[in-house]
Amino acid sequence: MELITQFINDLGNFIFIPIIFLILMAALGRPISECIASAMKVGIGFIALSMTIKFMLDKMAPAVTGLAESTGSSLSAIDVGGAATAVMGFGSSMGPIIIPLCVAVNVLLLIMKITDCVNVDVFNLHQNASMGAIVGVYSGSFLYGVLTAALFHVWALIAADLGAKNNEKFFNLPEGVSISHPVANTYLIFAYPFNWIYDRIPGFRNITVTAETIQKRFGVLGDPTVVGFIIGVLLGFCGYSWQSPYHTIISSLQLGMYLAAVMLLLPRMTSIMMEGLVPLSNVARKKLVKRFPNRDITVGMDTALIVGNPSVIAPALLLIPIIVILAVILPGNKVMPLGDLSQFVFFIACMVPVFKGNIIRTWVTSIFLFGGGLYIASWMTPATNEVFQAFGSNPDASVMYTSLNPSANPFTGLFAATSHVGIFGYLLIGLILLSVGYLLKKKEKNSKINTSEVSK
Repeated sequence: MELITQFINDLGNFIFIPIIFLILMAALGRPISECIASAMKVGIGFIALSMTIKFMLDKMAPAVTGLAESTGSSLSAIDVGGAATAVMGFGSSMGPIIIPLCVAVNVLLLIMKITDCVNVDVFNLHQNASMGAIVGVYSGSFLYGVLTAALFHVWALIAADLGAKNNEKFFNLPEGVSISHPVANTYLIFAYPFNWIYDRIPGFRNITVTAETIQKRFGVLGDPTVVGFIIGVLLGFCGYSWQSPYHTIISSLQLGMYLAAVMLLLPRMTSIMMEGLVPLSNVARKKLVKRFPNRDITVGMDTALIVGNPSVIAPALLLIPIIVILAVILPGNKVMPLGDLSQFVFFIACMVPVFKGNIIRTWVTSIFLFGGGLYIASWMTPATNEVFQAFGSNPDASVMYTSLNPSANPFTGLFAATSHVGIFGYLLIGLILLSVGYLLKKKEKNSKINTSEVSK
């Protein structure tokens, strides 16, 4: 199994995921030419998306680093980012068992009718593996690490159902596609109480800023590319040194144009992946509906399908400088955000439909969640560093490694705290999650019955 997980790591998501797609489509009886064409588009979509996001981070890095230095940063732990923790997760002792473990969890929940999601987003199980490995080291118990990885997957599947209709409607996803990305579904649950609070704050509840309203009110200035340009210029002005005003202005204008390009390119890159996705989702849904009659079976996919929406990109870009500033000024924080800054689009995407695309609500909520997450990451830094030093890619013994994904994740903090309670704490969390899943399914069923009665 260790050889298998190492092989998955070496392939990368742009090879491994298309292989999974090809195998699934072939198993579902599609012509081999269609299988290959779809798999290639999915792989190309991943490459294009990764290139665009890497381009964004590379161009922003000097401004972000300058912003941190200008505020007097002396943070000791470096956020290495999701790509590095993917290698760590699959390479850890949790790696060899994570895929069969999560497949077994998925099958069990389908049989119990707790979820209707069939997860095919296998690559992102590295998030479960990383979280399990970190909690395992923190607690000194491999069993607690395994339970962490399994229960995290339980929530990801339940949340995939919870957000399925909203995501399908808001992002125009094909019917029967859900988002089973574990980290994105972590933050989804927080969107509901935050939205409830916002609706009860006088003044704030009336602030509605969406990509559509910005463009309608400000015309060309509200175009997503222009918004990206403005954000880039402001970030450059704040982050670049003003020893040479001429070069600062030129560099800031260039950064603005780079981010304008990202605002245009990300949706295009996502559409390439969607072209490969649609044939699989259509045939898989037809087959699964026959296998599970009277169930709204969905195929769980990566958040990459929805990150290109301007209502996702805009708050993610606005979040980057704020989190860097918070990292510097928050007392007790040890973490310097870096590698995961470009990944905010993936983390916050599932919250956006709950806020109906309101950029301000998404942004403010993200500030609270990731600002607080810096403390969780600081708490988990020793354990994260130990795992990364053992299983990461070319670690430097003199560097303290950490991450926002998954070290800043609220579930990481929850499971780490639960390890002090013991096995009964994990059993209680499992019972709560299953109860939540059951109640959500019951509510969904009653809603369908009421809708059917009204239509009659």
